[in-house]
Amino acid sequence: MNFLYIKIFIDELQLCIIDYRENERRKIKNEEVIFPVSFNIGDRLNYIKKIVSVIIEQYNVVGYKLEIDDDIGVEIIEAVKMEGVLEELFSCKGVEIWK
Repeated sequence: MNFLYIKIFIDELQLCIIDYRENERRKIKNEEVIFPVSFNIGDRLNYIKKIVSVIIEQYNVVGYKLEIDDDIGVEIIEAVKMEGVLEELFSCKGVEIWK
């Protein structure tokens, strides 16, 4: 079973796809998705949604975990918007929270 761990930063996402079987974890892919500087928040949200949607389909992701960077500061509102878009996407795709 494949799980997706995402850490949200204001200018990038860190993604880690993990294969978890019989209490054994193996990293399949570890990536950083850097947002183009010219993107406003709407463009970032659309970009995030498209990329993560492709990853869910490609790797048959069944669970996820989200985390927001502790040092995000005043951009917390934008980070929460990103988190909301991801939560909605996971819900629509039937991906559950990984505990």
